[in-house]
Amino acid sequence: MSLIKLIRKYLLISILIVLFIGCISHFLIFRFFIHYSSDQMLLDQKVRIENYVAQNDTLPLASTIVLRPARIEVKEIEETQIFPKEIFKDTTMYSEETGILTPYRQLYFTVSYKGRHHLINLNQPTVIPNDLFYAIVSSLLILMILFVLFTYVIEYLLKKNIWKPLNYNLQKLHEYDLKANTTLELKNPDIKEFDEINDVIMRMVDKINEDYENSRFFTEDASHEMQTPLAIIKSKMELLTQNPLLMENDESAKSIQAISRAVSRLSRLNTSLLLITKINNNQYEKKEYVQLDKSLKLYLVDLEELFEAKKLTVKTDINPCMLYINASLAEILLSNLLSNAIRHNLTNGQIGLSLNQTQFIISNTSNDKAKSSANLFNRMSFHNRAEDSVGLGLNIVKSICDKNNFVVDYAYTENHIFSIKVVFEKINYNA
Repeated sequence: MSLIKLIRKYLLISILIVLFIGCISHFLIFRFFIHYSSDQMLLDQKVRIENYVAQNDTLPLASTIVLRPARIEVKEIEETQIFPKEIFKDTTMYSEETGILTPYRQLYFTVSYKGRHHLINLNQPTVIPNDLFYAIVSSLLILMILFVLFTYVIEYLLKKNIWKPLNYNLQKLHEYDLKANTTLELKNPDIKEFDEINDVIMRMVDKINEDYENSRFFTEDASHEMQTPLAIIKSKMELLTQNPLLMENDESAKSIQAISRAVSRLSRLNTSLLLITKINNNQYEKKEYVQLDKSLKLYLVDLEELFEAKKLTVKTDINPCMLYINASLAEILLSNLLSNAIRHNLTNGQIGLSLNQTQFIISNTSNDKAKSSANLFNRMSFHNRAEDSVGLGLNIVKSICDKNNFVVDYAYTENHIFSIKVVFEKINYNA
């Protein structure tokens, strides 16, 4: 749920709760003031009656007569029934004006004249409770509708003035590619808190860019600097292997061979690191249409001797596939996937290849234990790595896929079949 919808949800719930409480509180408050007003009118009439009785020793009205707007009733009582003070009550009585039962506010009190005690009942008409309640509910419903409309107006203004730049910034953050050497530009909505968030993000991005550039230059420079000493060591090792005196000694020969293998592996490692650096630095930007099925068939022809040497059975399902990609990267992608399938295969094992316009799947028999996807494509994954492998082949594959918006994943089944699946993005075909 988006933030603006969450705000709207809680705002509407709050309005409903406030209106519910408001209906009850308004009804009670209005009824209190209506009673208070009626009671004051009844008390005024009581004072006038008491004053008249004190002056004239009789009531100003005959028994059971009707006055507008009040109705007065008189009843003779015994001395034991005298009220110590006035009593207020609510009742309903038939109204001769409206012809319906109408709510009245009553006041009971006693007066004495001519040696007798009388109970006086004053009745004052009030507002019908149902009408009062409906009037309050109707007015509050109108307020609720206005509140809801106001909520959507506020939501529109928030989207226009606040959420629009925020969504723009979020989209820019999604699209930002650290390896593309682009500048991140964020909009400030002129709100203190959001502007501070943008400032923090920009400082973090600048720091990440700086660290990435330093790492990139270090890797590239180190790889270039290592090439010359490695070439010198390899040439010197070749001279040592041609020295008959050293090679006659088994210990010396084994040491020289071990050093030669280590230097060769170090050279391959340096080449792989340099390749990854070039891919990440967008040095393979030139793209063209590559017929991947033809390239794959040519690779299979070149690798026939390796298949025969390891007695591998190759099953293929190759269909036409045209991709818009850098030609060199396409060759590196196929080369690394095929080399990985051969290197980690079993003698008398199998390799399966399936290629079409949407995906490429390569599988091979293997005794390697399944590894998590996070570790499989990491650099220098040492688990179950072949002795002659530098551990960067699949990382190179992952880098190529990321650069071309391909999705790469792997699976390891219970029957020891390891497969890698590369899903091509449709845009590569229509580019």
